[in-house]
Amino acid sequence: MLLILEPHTLPMTTVRIEGHLINTDPQVLQTIVSQVAKGGFFSIDMTTVRLAVLKFPWIKDVQIHRQWPNTLLIQVQERQVIAQWQNKALVDDEGYLFNVPLKRKGDLGLPQFYGPPNSVGKILERYNQLAPLVNAYGFSIHEFGYNARQTWYMVLDNGIKLRLSRYDKKNTRLQRFIKVYHRLLSTQKLPPVYVDLRYTNGIAVLHALAD
Repeated sequence: MLLILEPHTLPMTTVRIEGHLINTDPQVLQTIVSQVAKGGFFSIDMTTVRLAVLKFPWIKDVQIHRQWPNTLLIQVQERQVIAQWQNKALVDDEGYLFNVPLKRKGDLGLPQFYGPPNSVGKILERYNQLAPLVNAYGFSIHEFGYNARQTWYMVLDNGIKLRLSRYDKKNTRLQRFIKVYHRLLSTQKLPPVYVDLRYTNGIAVLHALAD
């Protein structure tokens, strides 16, 4: 038994990476794993290897397996990024905040989330409710969040800022705006820049000033 556990017995000579990697360089990952994967087939420290892989910011989960007689199989899952958090971090689909170099974030074309500390989960939940509706009508959300007074807002990709109602559980007021926009507002010479949806039976619209 002691001979089997010797690091030079059945040494690991191959590292194989599996998984759909978009933001993680598999060659860099393989190099790091090769550096920490010391030992033989039976003596290699799997925990050390796993922790080394999880240090990569985009890696959400990793499964490590031995394959006889000399291969270490690394199966990785990247985070699915949803938004940026106050231009400082990224938000994945579970509301987890993680950091990557700033130059990477600017290239992602993601909506910005803004809110009080520890509010990212709440913002993500409501964003997931509203984004499909907004997208279905040809818009996308550029910015989304709420302030300390629990006042929700979103900025659409065309620059219009919407002040949302916290009581609009069925999104009827948002749907009302979308219908009004397509019927009336989209054809006006001066486009709206701000729309308040907190009214029960109507909306308030502020237009841009003429040059």
